[in-house]
Amino acid sequence: VTHASAASHPPLMGASTRAIEIEGRPNGDQVRAPEALVVIATPGHVSLLGSQMLGGRDFDPFDGGEGREAAIVTREFASRFWPGELPVGRRFRFVGKNGDEPGPWISVVGVSTDVVQTLRTDRSPPLAYIPHRQEPWGWMALQVRTFSNPSALAASVRAAVQKLDGELPLFDVQTLRIGLERDQWPLKVFGSLFLSFAVIGLLMASVGIYGVVAQSTARRTREIGIRMALGATKGGIIRMVLSRGIVQLIIGLALGVAGALAAAQLLAATGFLVNVSSSDPTVFVGVASLLTAIGVFACWLPARRAAALEPVVALRDE
Repeated sequence: VTHASAASHPPLMGASTRAIEIEGRPNGDQVRAPEALVVIATPGHVSLLGSQMLGGRDFDPFDGGEGREAAIVTREFASRFWPGELPVGRRFRFVGKNGDEPGPWISVVGVSTDVVQTLRTDRSPPLAYIPHRQEPWGWMALQVRTFSNPSALAASVRAAVQKLDGELPLFDVQTLRIGLERDQWPLKVFGSLFLSFAVIGLLMASVGIYGVVAQSTARRTREIGIRMALGATKGGIIRMVLSRGIVQLIIGLALGVAGALAAAQLLAATGFLVNVSSSDPTVFVGVASLLTAIGVFACWLPARRAAALEPVVALRDE
């Protein structure tokens, strides 16, 4: 074991969100107070994550006592609330809701490099670490970092914990990779489900476009025969049939993109979009291009068949 610490939330697996007030900048009548992600941690947590201290220091055993409220903030936290200033020694506090009294002022004792604490949103608030002594948490994640296989140390870690406190349970022992996979499991399931629906919808749309254009072309068989008898070329017939199908395709794409934007906003609000913008141009342009290509191909097949008709056969069609 090279590092060990305890935290309320392991990295990449979320954090609590608190409203804060920066000293000297009262929230006043703001509709919404600024927010921060908060992780309760023991000394050494920053080192365990592989982060570096950009200023100040790590927690010491006395941080968090009465009158010694402390916090370590990330670089993003410092640049957002104290741009161009030295954050060490600055203070902030947590503000309650529904008129609750705000908490004590908390002094920034250190600044660390940024950490991705949550994967559920692209616009998460900046992160602050609070010492466990300052705010004891109901349960903590004991984190151990090692150069060897971490799973092989589970029995030794459990024995060490039991030696310190025989009544302290140690459960859900797992590597961070496995824990992250379990945490992201619902997103993977829903992602696969939505992908299946999307593929089915794509097939139905393709068959629908082909069926509509083929039926429309079949009903115009005599018209096509007359046009070809009067000198229309095969290229002209193909363009005529294609144009009708493409107009329907454009209308369908416009309605589909509008509906997709609304659905994406709903997914973003419920947290089902991970590291993807609800209006990502790559996604929308890519899917629209794919649908256009499939739609044009579905229109081209009946257009090609119509252009291959013999005028005499077409004129005899009733």
